[in-house]
Amino acid sequence: MTTLKPRQVAAWALVGYAGLFLVFTFFGWLLPGGTFAGRSAGAGFTALPELALPVLAVLLATAVEPPLSGAKLIAAVALLEYAVVLLFGALTLLIGLGSFGHGFGPRVGFDVTSYFVLGLGRLALAVVAALVVYRAWVRLGGTMPQVRVTMGPPAPPAR
Repeated sequence: MTTLKPRQVAAWALVGYAGLFLVFTFFGWLLPGGTFAGRSAGAGFTALPELALPVLAVLLATAVEPPLSGAKLIAAVALLEYAVVLLFGALTLLIGLGSFGHGFGPRVGFDVTSYFVLGLGRLALAVVAALVVYRAWVRLGGTMPQVRVTMGPPAPPAR
């Protein structure tokens, strides 16, 4: 009977919590209550603590010797989580701009600028974390699936 190493449990717990956070954030964003733009502005797909969890899990699984046996899968799950963060984080950032209304003045301008610049900063941090995870995944032997693109009609089957 094998037991999981504490490092392995911690790594899976970190990516697991980040995944649960994304699921609940997604449904909280879609469920009614307030305006869609307001829910988008406060969606939190790029919340900094949860943004750090997958990269921490991958570093825990790969940077400490020896790498965990499931490190490649942990890195793949973390990559998927960062893809979700980047897609929905960018989408909600842009939709959330509509929640600032039509007011004018220095306060409104500052709020819009702060929301947008800090949102872009969190997306940039997500890109950096995704690149760290991607490099670890490649180091572990991860490859992208091969996609064959053919032009023209398909060739007849060989006999």
